[in-house]
Formats: sequence, structure tokens, C-alpha cells
Amino acid sequence: MKTQIKYILILLVIFLCGFNASAQWNAEKELEVTFSIPPIALLDIEPGINNAIYFSISPAIESGASPQIQDVSSETLWLNYSSALSAIHGSRKIVAQITGSDLPDGLKLNVEASSYRGSGKGNLGHSAGKITLSSQPQAIITDVGNCYTGDGEGNGHSLTFSIEVDDYSKITADDESAFTIVYTISDN
Repeated sequence: MKTQIKYILILLVIFLCGFNASAQWNAEKELEVTFSIPPIALLDIEPGINNAIYFSISPAIESGASPQIQDVSSETLWLNYSSALSAIHGSRKIVAQITGSDLPDGLKLNVEASSYRGSGKGNLGHSAGKITLSSQPQAIITDVGNCYTGDGEGNGHSLTFSIEVDDYSKITADDESAFTIVYTISDN
């Protein structure tokens, strides 16, 4: 009789252990996951070291000839940006304008952003083509959506600057003029 009770207890323990293990395998738990992405609007000019651009106008070599505009000192500036829009905004633009001082009379400064190149992803902006800079903001990149260009040189839009003599009668001799070009990313 003791042996039978022993076997019954052993079977009962095995049965209960199997039942508990089975209950553990079929258990379900839920975990709520939430996240948020804030609106992002960042831009940068690369390389970050000395982004200054220098032009010079050399005197004419021969009497009766026009002064010569020397090439731009840096043609390797890149416009990098990141953008995350809220659901109510369709796109952004990047504008450029001259601040801090004025371009000397008789000269025009142009800038052109290239088509996008690099390692970024998303709805990257489009070049607005060659624009003449002034104190008024002008779109240089349009249709910027949710995207990032990649960081550093070789990512984003390369910037090409050129200067033109617009009106020789307004040009005056000057040792040096300096001004700042400000780029701003904003909602359309």
C-alpha cells in the first residue's frame, strides 16, 4: 500500500510540475511602447574650419582693359542639413542672405547649390539654381522633407560662388570689404 501511495504521489508531483510548466509557456504579457520624434531643422556649412571665402579684383594688365576678378578661394563648401517635419508642414526651404554689411557697389555675388550628393536618406531638397545674394532672404534649396544629407564634405549640396562686376561706374577702390552670408532653414 505504501508503494502505491508513493507512486501516486510521484505521478501527482509530475502532473503538477508539467501543469505549471505548461502554464508558464502559454502566459502572455503586453508591453506598451511609445516614442516621439521632435521637429528637427538643423543645417551646417562644412568643413567647419574657416569657412571664409575670398575674392579679389586685380588691376588691369593693360590700359583700357577691365580689372580681372580672381577665382574664389574655396570651392569645397558643403551645405548639410537634417529635417523632421510635423504632420501639418509639407516641406521646408533653405534661404541665404547677406548680413552685417553690404556688398560693395557695382558688384554682384552669386551662389549656386549643386544637386544633392552623399550618403543621406529621405526627401532631400532641390537646388533653386544660381541666385544673386542680397540683404533679402532668397531660397537656395527648396522642397526639403523628412531627411538627412549625411555629415561633412561630400554630403549635401556643394556651394559654388561667383562674383560679377555689375556696374563699373559704381566701383570704388577699397582695401577690403567683409560681410556675412547667413543660411536659414524654415518651414514653407
